[in-house]
Amino acid sequence: MFNKVTKKIAPIGLMAVVLIAGVAAPVHAAAVKQGAACAKSGLKAKSGKNSYVCQVNPATTSKKLVWVTTDCVTAAKTYLATKKDSDSFTSQQAAAITKMTASVASWKNVVVLLDQKKAALETNLYPLWTDPTTKTMHKATGITAAITELTAKIAEITVKRDNALKQAAVTTVSATDKANWTKAAAGYSTSLTTYGRQLDNYSKISPKIDSDRARAVSQIATMQTQLDASNASQATVSTQIAEGATQALNLRTLACKAGI
Repeated sequence: MFNKVTKKIAPIGLMAVVLIAGVAAPVHAAAVKQGAACAKSGLKAKSGKNSYVCQVNPATTSKKLVWVTTDCVTAAKTYLATKKDSDSFTSQQAAAITKMTASVASWKNVVVLLDQKKAALETNLYPLWTDPTTKTMHKATGITAAITELTAKIAEITVKRDNALKQAAVTTVSATDKANWTKAAAGYSTSLTTYGRQLDNYSKISPKIDSDRARAVSQIATMQTQLDASNASQATVSTQIAEGATQALNLRTLACKAGI
């Protein structure tokens, strides 16, 4: 009798299993949609042509685990890489332009300082020689006056040296006078060397300032050209990169749309 009952129940149970199985499969398939909740991070599933992974949807602020398509994951990575490049370019360009702007300003300041230095040449005091009477340093006001006085001094001492040499060469002069005149000529020659070196140094001051100023002006022109070019290109390239990032964001939004 048990067997008869079992035989009657078995088809009914089998039918129930078939019905349950038939209902469960479609429900499971329907659950695997983008945005639908899933149980464990990293789980993978496939429905139709789409492949899914269980994770947080990168296009939303929600921290819940949901099914997302692999296309969504790829689009999210592409967007992040594009945005990183955009931010990096913007930051680097801004830093470069700031540096160039500072350099231009610095060179302009150099020009101002050199102009001030050039102007001060005619008001500064320049030591020339010690006055033998007062034992004080004789100074000239202004570089032009200093050069003029040194030139005159050198001419004066040159005459004295030449005269001493001439006196030392006279055949009738005594040995003592010859030695004194020779010694005097040597002293004058030493003075000429000292004053000549001093004159040479003073004569180089103004041309050196002019040369430095010309170089600074050239640097300003070169760097300003580079700065203008960088500003112009930054606007164009920044726009292009920003558009690329926006496009990548739009693609991510579409790829990560719920219900796919």
